[in-house]
Amino acid sequence: MPLVHVGKVDLYYELHGEGSTLLMINGLGSSVEMWSPFWKRLAERHRVVLFDNVGVGRSTLPEGPLTIRGMAEDTAGLLDALHIQSTHVYGASMGGMIAQQLALDYPQRVRALILGMTTCGGPHSILPGPDTMARMAKVGTPPPGTSVAEVLWSLVYTPEFLEAHRTELVREAGAIRFPTTTKGYRLQAEAAMAFNVYDRLPEVRVPTLVMAGSRDELMPPGNAEIIASRIPGAHLRVFEGAAHAFTRERQEESVGALLGFLESVEKS
Repeated sequence: MPLVHVGKVDLYYELHGEGSTLLMINGLGSSVEMWSPFWKRLAERHRVVLFDNVGVGRSTLPEGPLTIRGMAEDTAGLLDALHIQSTHVYGASMGGMIAQQLALDYPQRVRALILGMTTCGGPHSILPGPDTMARMAKVGTPPPGTSVAEVLWSLVYTPEFLEAHRTELVREAGAIRFPTTTKGYRLQAEAAMAFNVYDRLPEVRVPTLVMAGSRDELMPPGNAEIIASRIPGAHLRVFEGAAHAFTRERQEESVGALLGFLESVEKS
């Protein structure tokens, strides 16, 4: 099992494909096992680095609180261990927060930045509505007869997609061998809630693509607009009719947007 020791933690990672390197940073409570399968399409053109953030999957969870800055530091340590000087970076949801922090604190490590379904945090961000917040609170203690997975699915997919793909999602959930612990989920959530880089976003000086789903209730698309307006030269792409997990609901479109963006960066 590929593990690297970084600071006080061990991080699990995987390498797939060949080409220029693309580091992918997953979201809250999500491990390598839980990535949307769209990454396999990206590995057809790039060397994709997947890893478990601290506290989930096969990575360890240290004592004490977590911070997004600390997780960005761990990510830079992973790059050091893999001898990767610079890389394209795609961060999804909480992973997008880590990606922003990485680009700000370690600008020499990031060639291009792709931010999906995320926020810059702080008082300028747009919070989920009351109904969504209520469903988020049920993740730790789902109602009787309802699984944690079902609560999460209701937050990240549109009802139409969930109805059409429930059997597939149930099968994938049943195949997860390293489920996230309640403690790991809680500590990551606390780190995400304290995140705020709004004032620093104009410091980002790498090509940036910001993506969102128009029906994202978890990270309302207005957050993507804020980020794109704050990062010089950033491009914004909103996928109409898609929810938080737009890389699953609009896989072909999102893969095309991401690969097209990276191709333009490398040509320039």
